[in-house]
Amino acid sequence: MNFGFNSNVSVTGALYHVQTEDRGPSHPYLDTVVYESGRVVYKKSSSYSEFVAAASKDMDLAGQLHERLAQQHREVIAQLEAGTLVLRGQEKSQPDPSTEGTGEGLEVQLKNPKTWLKGGIARLEVGLRRKKNGQGVANAEIEALVERGKERIHCTFEQTDDQGSTVLQFPMPAVASEGASLLIRATDGDFYGELRFLLKLKQPPPVLSSAQK
Repeated sequence: MNFGFNSNVSVTGALYHVQTEDRGPSHPYLDTVVYESGRVVYKKSSSYSEFVAAASKDMDLAGQLHERLAQQHREVIAQLEAGTLVLRGQEKSQPDPSTEGTGEGLEVQLKNPKTWLKGGIARLEVGLRRKKNGQGVANAEIEALVERGKERIHCTFEQTDDQGSTVLQFPMPAVASEGASLLIRATDGDFYGELRFLLKLKQPPPVLSSAQK
């Protein structure tokens, strides 16, 4: 089972998005990433492979991993708010809040919002563009996830073609019930963008709940 936390933190006029997640047993790391205006400004990754190996059979492993994840998330936020976190590009002046989000960053587009789900199979036709100039982003990493409460399922992973397009196809997991969210996440170097849907499977297709960050 995968867990994750997401928080928006405002510090001296700048808005940061802090994301912490467990990548799962195939990649036993707790990863925290801090984004500013769609750009990665900080990363922290801590391994828990030794913790898993030493865990006894009767140990609540999921519960303890969840607490470790929450602690790492809180610690990064506390350091960010205290100004002790070393961020990329700190030597540059702070961005103007009035222009925040209008420059760099990635725009994730779903090209088939009304037809992406058929017979329990998701087929997401995705386009990725630079916010700054609208150009397609080639060879970017695109991932689909389903979230319900504290549970997160990584469904599939692809890369964009030369025009910034790709197709994500996968069977919808069992947790993708009413009230869950479908997340399309894009990463290109230090840039990030996402598109999130709130699933309303009783009345398909799902309704877009928020734009990419």
